[in-house]
Amino acid sequence: MSAGELSGPAPRAEALQVGRRSAALALATAFALVALALVLLVPQTTGGGWEMDEGAVLAYAERVLQGDVPHRDFLTFYGPGNPWLVAGALAVFGARVEVERAVGVLYRILVVLALFVLAWRLAGLLAGALAALVSLVLMAEELVWAYATYGSIAFALAGLALAVLAVGAGEGSRALALGAGLAAGVAVLMRYDFVLAIVVSAAPLFLYVDSRLRVWYAGGFAVTVGVYLPYALVVGPERIGRVAGDMLATGSGRRLPLPLEATYPGRLLVLATVVALALVAVGAVMAWRRRGAVEGRIVLAAGLFSIGLAPWVFSRPDIHHIRPAAIVPLSLLPALLVFGAQELLGGRRARVTVVAVVAGVTLGFALASDEIRLPRMSDAPAVESSERAFPLSGARTARDVTRVVSEVERLSSPGESLFVGPLDLRRLNYGPTYVYFLLPQLEPASYYMELNPNTASRDGSGFVDELRAADWLVLTSRWDDWWEPNDSIDFGSAEPNRVVRDLFCQRVRAGQYRLYERCERAGT
Repeated sequence: MSAGELSGPAPRAEALQVGRRSAALALATAFALVALALVLLVPQTTGGGWEMDEGAVLAYAERVLQGDVPHRDFLTFYGPGNPWLVAGALAVFGARVEVERAVGVLYRILVVLALFVLAWRLAGLLAGALAALVSLVLMAEELVWAYATYGSIAFALAGLALAVLAVGAGEGSRALALGAGLAAGVAVLMRYDFVLAIVVSAAPLFLYVDSRLRVWYAGGFAVTVGVYLPYALVVGPERIGRVAGDMLATGSGRRLPLPLEATYPGRLLVLATVVALALVAVGAVMAWRRRGAVEGRIVLAAGLFSIGLAPWVFSRPDIHHIRPAAIVPLSLLPALLVFGAQELLGGRRARVTVVAVVAGVTLGFALASDEIRLPRMSDAPAVESSERAFPLSGARTARDVTRVVSEVERLSSPGESLFVGPLDLRRLNYGPTYVYFLLPQLEPASYYMELNPNTASRDGSGFVDELRAADWLVLTSRWDDWWEPNDSIDFGSAEPNRVVRDLFCQRVRAGQYRLYERCERAGT
């Protein structure tokens, strides 16, 4: 027996042992990151809620539980995936804001873990941990709730992470590729407008691999995205056309100018854009030069995903659009720098030195942000109905709305209809949509539960007829002085205001909120 035969199995066994230790260490790191994520994110679930945006998530989930279909029975510009998922959570754990926000926490934890995997496979465990930390710092800046955008980004990144693992896996590669396709499909169900970013970013990862992996990925993707086919039949062509028309009409009323570079959103946008472009350029070169290696394809996939979100970001470049899209490029920047330094310098000492430097830069970036806050639990005052509550930022507003909601509960009958919106109905830009969630016994009077510029107010929307048929109105003057540098400031038809004046009688006035009842119903 030759020396080679004697020594052959030992190196393989040693490599297997090292691989197992590395996997165990990565798993332990992932658990530690989840624990840290809970520490940073859970305190951010206790603040006052977004009255229309988060309110719509809750109200839409409630309508789904009562048998309504998104797009057919109420307008949403997102896919049906998020209302379905949140509705499932509310059905299992109870119709409470805390449950909905727990879904938001899970979305963000999925983002953290996916970025950890991508950076780990690119540049090692420390780089993976750095990517997770940067994403946590960015996401801990704001209230955590079940925003469909974070849900879509989370599942899209999970799909990329599973695809990366599939490329390097053995027997389990097909299952991982199938899971990657399923996750990417869920992301599209949540936000169909992200489909290009999701599909294009996955493509580099399946280059130079067994074609069967592509088939398994495509199969998983088709299974989930294919839900749109029967769903479209249920919604119907008339409603689909209406949604498309509303989306086109609202664009001019939502656009905002680019933020100044001196502001935090401006700095974040510039840095994220530069890094995203660098990821694409560097990733393309790396993937071309080393066609068999996965590292270049990881970089290219992350860059393509980030660039794919650019149309959405620049359609309304405020912090709430910039931050979610900035998470991917900024989180992977340390890993890219570490990988580049390893390639140029080589050696463990250089790697450790560079990781330390990058960690310092990352910490400096976090401390330089004037938006980042330390985790804290807040005690937001809540609007309360007999069974539900919704936290607000102002105690006086909470008291006023609670009074109005209590009167609606006392005076109304189940099955009657309610519309919630601004007092001056010439501008239908925003409204306290959460009130629908607090009063589930009442039917929404309008298809437009969530109000956006140029939608309910546009010709042919049918809103005025819906308003005439309503039983109850909850209107507020809080947004009557609305101003944005776009055509959302323009007044529309005065006909809705005339309908309120002619057909409805005021029952309660509490601060900026008013409750109206149909005069004929009230007997006056």
